[in-house]
Amino acid sequence: MEVFEDIIGNQDAKTYFKKAVLDNQLSHSYIFEGPYGVGKNTFALELAKFILCENKEGIKPCNECRSCHMINAGTHPDVIQVEKDNKVTKVETIRENIVREMDIKPYQSDYKIIIVKAADSMSIQGQNAMLKTIEEPPAYGIIILVCENLTSLLPTIKSRCIVVRFNPINKEQMRSYLTQKGINGIQREVYEKLSDGSIGVINDIMHDETYMEVRKQSIKYLERLDKAQIMEIYDIVKEITDQKEEIERILQFWLYWYRDIAIVKATNNRDLYYKDCQQQLLDMSYKLTYNKVSQNIESIKLAILDIKQNIYSTFVIENLLLQLKERKK
Repeated sequence: MEVFEDIIGNQDAKTYFKKAVLDNQLSHSYIFEGPYGVGKNTFALELAKFILCENKEGIKPCNECRSCHMINAGTHPDVIQVEKDNKVTKVETIRENIVREMDIKPYQSDYKIIIVKAADSMSIQGQNAMLKTIEEPPAYGIIILVCENLTSLLPTIKSRCIVVRFNPINKEQMRSYLTQKGINGIQREVYEKLSDGSIGVINDIMHDETYMEVRKQSIKYLERLDKAQIMEIYDIVKEITDQKEEIERILQFWLYWYRDIAIVKATNNRDLYYKDCQQQLLDMSYKLTYNKVSQNIESIKLAILDIKQNIYSTFVIENLLLQLKERKK
């Protein structure tokens, strides 16, 4: 067994870091960039274990030494994991956990490794605060910035780091993973599509007992809306807005639904988010023009943006349902 073997996909990153560690050619700063749930944080921690292992067995950490045990337990003093503060990682967090920590020599290792999760949530002030640490790192320092959106990082930060791209898992690997988890048949096809190549998304779905129920309920809302009179529309608005934590998820499911309708109307492609609801998709697609489907998709996208910007949810959902109900050609 080799290092990173338990991490699915991203073979290029595995090959690069095996060679870099064994040849002692590690850089002092990296950016791990890619979609949610494709293994960036897991990879960073496994890399730290490989670097700090006290008894490497060829090209893998031993998982038996004090360093490996402490990293597995999350207690290694020379591996600092920086979590984000709510929506934004504050400048104080950067100063405390990166700038000050990197000024302190390793306690028991040759390296001090700082893994910054959701690095794209760092404020501009926070990024500027860590710039000198990135520009003039100590010999023992390694910083790994983990992000989904590379454009959120300052050019001065990006220019001083090696960017390692993490890609979605391919369909064959995802299918194999789901089969190992006991998910087969039409359910596997649905999960595979919903995952969009992300193991993290799949794990979230499997550990969230409400996910598939909300998915099912979201389409019932659209079916009710199709037949609803004006007062019934306001009943649906209230039901949705009473579920404050689920509003964005419901809107995302609606977006998937109308995208599927667009595909059903335009092609014979059956690569659908709602492959388990094909008859319902067909029934609704007969009632809608291409133009109306396109309008609905754009209306839902705008509603998602409004909700993210904390615009009054009742107003957003009421306006959206009236637009979806409107019989435009």
